[in-house]
Amino acid sequence: MKASQFVLFFAFVALLGFSSCSKKSDDVTPDPATVVGFKVKVDGKVYAPDYAYALAESPGTANYYTIYGLDSKTSDVIAIALPNTLGEGTHPINATNFGIVNYNKEELSTVNGGTGTVTITKKTATQIMGTFSFTAQDATGKITRTLTEGSFNVNVRN
Repeated sequence: MKASQFVLFFAFVALLGFSSCSKKSDDVTPDPATVVGFKVKVDGKVYAPDYAYALAESPGTANYYTIYGLDSKTSDVIAIALPNTLGEGTHPINATNFGIVNYNKEELSTVNGGTGTVTITKKTATQIMGTFSFTAQDATGKITRTLTEGSFNVNVRN
């Protein structure tokens, strides 16, 4: 009799386990628009920092906001600084709407040369989302880095 009770108990537990693994109508798939992150390819190599955020005012430049991707292990930073007046839409990255790259101990910027675009698909007081690509140069103009397939969805810090 104990063997049949064990089999019945095991069957009940198995049934309970299988039913909990099945897809339910109340399961939630994350909305890509809510996943915070920043990624880009630098000269074809994926750069996926562990910190991503935006500052409502850039340090020392109150008329700009900045979108950051920071790798805390390497101290590499890629940032896009845009005038506060820029909202949703596609905008050039150049010496005014500029990109900054501190990567592999190199300091490059579109202020030194280079161009690109940034597309802001969502901008609110608490979130900025979009895509970008640009080239940046060092101060001598001898080193150029190409950033492609960039995307960000970051929370805004004040």
